Amino acid sequence: MNWLLHALIAFLVLLGCNVPFTPEAFNASPEAIALRGIVDRLVAHDIASIQAQLDPRLVETDIRGALERTANAIPAAPITKVEGVSWNVSVGTSQSRTASVAAEYAFGGKQWLVASAELTGEPSGFRILRFNVEPLPAPMAQIHAFTFVDKGPMHYVFFLAAAVAFLVSVVALVRCVRAKGLRRKWLWVLFVVFGFVSFTINWSTGAVQVNPLALNLMSASFMRNGWLGPWMLTFCIPVGAIIFLWRQRSTSHNVPAAS
Repeated sequence: MNWLLHALIAFLVLLGCNVPFTPEAFNASPEAIALRGIVDRLVAHDIASIQAQLDPRLVETDIRGALERTANAIPAAPITKVEGVSWNVSVGTSQSRTASVAAEYAFGGKQWLVASAELTGEPSGFRILRFNVEPLPAPMAQIHAFTFVDKGPMHYVFFLAAAVAFLVSVVALVRCVRAKGLRRKWLWVLFVVFGFVSFTINWSTGAVQVNPLALNLMSASFMRNGWLGPWMLTFCIPVGAIIFLWRQRSTSHNVPAAS
């Protein structure tokens, strides 16, 4: 039950940090409100107020020119929808509170962009450490949708490998738990449920990453970066599951038949 206690503690910590779990909570967070305020002021070309909010540590040779170019990249149409992309707040003992926030803004349902900012200080007096705007050809939910349309052979290889790795792990785990007379069964269970060496594909870009030191529960995972980021499909080599199934098969073959 230790894992359940740890999960409960982690959940309570997240609640204590006011992590927004819903779109409504994200839009109501001080960080999202501050980000929207920056975007609105850029739309109004209120460059002076943004300059006054910049952190002194921000180094830029032509800050006003950069802000003007950013303002010109924002559509003139009214904002019709806001979607949270990412939200992270860190509070250190030696450094001030720092928040990274990003949101997707839809303008008239025909234009989209992602605005991101790094803010420092308390919500009552945020200072801007970084701000960026990236126009989008379509909503991120559509750009990063999990689909096989226009996907290459590598996507199919990863999908099949993840499915096989997960299935092998499940079969091995069930047989391990049900095995009678198995010595050190709990060690075998731990060995079976983890895969070694991770292979990850970015489903949107097709970029592949290999981590030889990684462990993965049930030898497969499927998650995305933030709320609207690209899906990441990972599979590992189910070494423990394969060894256990091979050992079990060899043992069954060596059992003499009853006369």
